[in-house]
Amino acid sequence: MGLVYRILDGIPRAYNKLFLMPSLRRSFAACGKNVTLGRRSEIAGVENIYMGHDVYLGAGTTLLTTRAKIRIGDYVMSGPNLTIITGDHRIDILDRPMMKLTDEEKAPDNDQDVVIGNDVWMGSGVTILKGVHISDHCVIAAGAVVTKDVEPEYSIWGGTRSLLRFAA
Repeated sequence: MGLVYRILDGIPRAYNKLFLMPSLRRSFAACGKNVTLGRRSEIAGVENIYMGHDVYLGAGTTLLTTRAKIRIGDYVMSGPNLTIITGDHRIDILDRPMMKLTDEEKAPDNDQDVVIGNDVWMGSGVTILKGVHISDHCVIAAGAVVTKDVEPEYSIWGGTRSLLRFAA
């Protein structure tokens, strides 16, 4: 799976800023300028993550990917506890426990890219699942679980993908 990065509370901020964050930025597939991940964040599959410029992901962010990619545009920010997961598990193999299935046994559609456009704001506790594309200039309300694409541009979404407002 590669490296798993954890930005911890117990480590002084200076250490995170001077040593851990620069190492993490170099490990991403691509990383723009001014990228910040909050404390207690966890990242797995860092080699499949592409970050734009001026990205702030709040404390407790979780980015989990194996084969698919996470692409985050420019000027993206989130509140605490953002979760992005690009994978899923097979549920069609009934003769073995799900925990015993290996990554190689995944079906092709079990892993799908997640793309977040430019100038996107995600509130606290947002969960984004595999295959989701979020258009530019969108707002995702706190606590939303996003399972389908978010469009059009300049829209505000909440709950289980409910359009709250559209301003074009």
